[in-house]
Amino acid sequence: MLLFFILAALRVSVGFHGDLPVSTDFSGSILVLGNEHISSEPGSGGNVLSTPEDLFWKECPPGEFQRIMSRERGEVFSREYFSGPFSNGTGNGMIVSVPGEILKLDLDGTVQSSFFTGEYPGSLCSDGETIWFVSSEYGILKTINTITGNTGTVDLIFTPVTVQYENGFLLIGRADGGYSVTNKTGEELLCISEGFCGHFSGSSAITFTRYTENNGCEALAWETVTIDIHTGSETVEQVQPGPGIMYEEPQDDPSAHFDVPYMHQRWDTPDWFDGSWSCGPTSCMMASQYYNRLTPDSIWCSYPSGHWSEWGNYIPTEYTFLGYTYDILGKSPGEVWVPGAHGFIYRDYGGAGWEAMTWWMDQHGLDSYQLGTTWNACTSELNSSWTVVASTTSPYTPGHILLFNGYYDNHSVICNDSYGNQNLPGWGTLPNGKDVVYDWPGYNNGNVELGISQLFSARSEILSPAGELIDDRTLGYRKLGPCQYWHEQETGYNGYSWWTYSTGALPDTCIVEWIPELAVEENYLIETFIPSSHATATGIYHISTASGWETASVNQGAYSNQWVSLGTFFLSPSSAAVRMGDYTGTQSQYISFDAVRFTQQTSVENPFHAFEPGSYAISQNPVHAGSPLIFILPECFQGTVRIFDIAGRLAAETGTSVVPGILPAGIYHALISEGNIRHSMRFTVIE
Repeated sequence: MLLFFILAALRVSVGFHGDLPVSTDFSGSILVLGNEHISSEPGSGGNVLSTPEDLFWKECPPGEFQRIMSRERGEVFSREYFSGPFSNGTGNGMIVSVPGEILKLDLDGTVQSSFFTGEYPGSLCSDGETIWFVSSEYGILKTINTITGNTGTVDLIFTPVTVQYENGFLLIGRADGGYSVTNKTGEELLCISEGFCGHFSGSSAITFTRYTENNGCEALAWETVTIDIHTGSETVEQVQPGPGIMYEEPQDDPSAHFDVPYMHQRWDTPDWFDGSWSCGPTSCMMASQYYNRLTPDSIWCSYPSGHWSEWGNYIPTEYTFLGYTYDILGKSPGEVWVPGAHGFIYRDYGGAGWEAMTWWMDQHGLDSYQLGTTWNACTSELNSSWTVVASTTSPYTPGHILLFNGYYDNHSVICNDSYGNQNLPGWGTLPNGKDVVYDWPGYNNGNVELGISQLFSARSEILSPAGELIDDRTLGYRKLGPCQYWHEQETGYNGYSWWTYSTGALPDTCIVEWIPELAVEENYLIETFIPSSHATATGIYHISTASGWETASVNQGAYSNQWVSLGTFFLSPSSAAVRMGDYTGTQSQYISFDAVRFTQQTSVENPFHAFEPGSYAISQNPVHAGSPLIFILPECFQGTVRIFDIAGRLAAETGTSVVPGILPAGIYHALISEGNIRHSMRFTVIE
């Protein structure tokens, strides 16, 4: 279902058509000529071309081909996606780019000629003889001679993202923010350190918009600046709201991205903490949890409605993981200093430190370093299903950290925005930032256009889908308990496993759940892999079968780097699971939590169907040491009952009852066996 929103738009200038100003909103989704509302289609204010004869603009209607519209002619050009329209430098036509080519069109949209590029540039311009275009793939400015077809490169001291031409000058948008004015050969004449929506507003004047006030990542006020190229003198006006417009909620294609857990920096952190500045640590945390690194530390969050947050407490509170304690204090709104991921990454800057972000991700088991700002650098990571953390700008933010998790060939990126969806009203107030679509610098596909300040790798081993084998590198493996007690080792199945120290008293402190994806209800042989190190305790494995929970114990110290059987159990796909905690009855031994394998066995009739669910029971639990322990079993039962202590040692073997005094006080497991039937029960003997 499509949702629509009405919001008063902040009006920014994008040029003139005759004597009338042309303006749009920050999303580029309206087009206004003077006071006449021309279009409200997505992208309509992003590419506007004025000629002496007509006004042209691009529209990106959802679910349809992109198109060039003319005020006089209507639709004149349409493709699945393209960049443009741009001036061809002669005033009697236009140029656009499509994958692999730049096309020269007349004013009716008819293709007059084409020039090979081998890529899909998003920003281009021409003086009639030379076409300049930005290669987003490689982060350079290229040229094509329209007469000879020869190509070249303009040497720049910065990375370009957009380019425009007027009266011998190039206005080049910079990846590090702002603009440079150069001559045709790339010699810099003027540097504008910040700004967006820049364009020529005369033969030697530049108009752009810049921020004047912000709260962390969110801009609060803007101004429009006109600057004389020769003198550097400025004329400033405040950006004013215009009439209300309609926004349509963008829809993403789930097949174009991989799924990353989402966190909102304000609404998924503790109520007492203002996370308005915490886009950096929140984006890094989402990357970490994509690879299942930290255990949940759930907290109740009250806004915008009550809900549980599994990892938000790590942002502003101290914790220890893999031997490092995150107790460095960092500044947050209101001069509040907090530890945790926010403190480590923000420190005394009040903003995310790039080096600190890569340190944090490295210390959480990710391989992280700066990638640069090019499209190729970004997509090569995403093609490997690795997340990319990005330092960005947009008309709504002077600096914001995002997490990329997919892209489209038209140069739109899919991301988790920890502050919400910039395409919709109310950015920062709603938890709607999962899998949002933004446009790469220089491209207009009807979404908010980003600026890219820096990209950061966030690599680790991709979690495989859950199946009949569950490991710490697959989905279905869930660690629980305080993260400071968990230790990782490079031994075990597939080269990794987790371990901790066993405890002598209930309840369990650290727990792992293995939840498989099984095809059918059937008997399955369940095995666990015991690594060659940090495995000396007797683990108690609890198995969720089709008829209830059963228990199996394994002395891990008796095995090394091998699979060990827990037994064969009748499992249902809807409930099958194995669970083991660190409680063994003996403290300070090593206990490892590695892979569990479920192997379907030859089909036999479900042995549990012969008896009602209540056919197996204990007369009382707990039982006093001086009282008989009586097992309630089916009348036809002819098997055995074996009783194991908490260390997995056989304590008694009997029929249906245990003589008083044989079992001292403690916790026991009864294993009931009859042919293919296996059932277990935990009980307690008290003094």
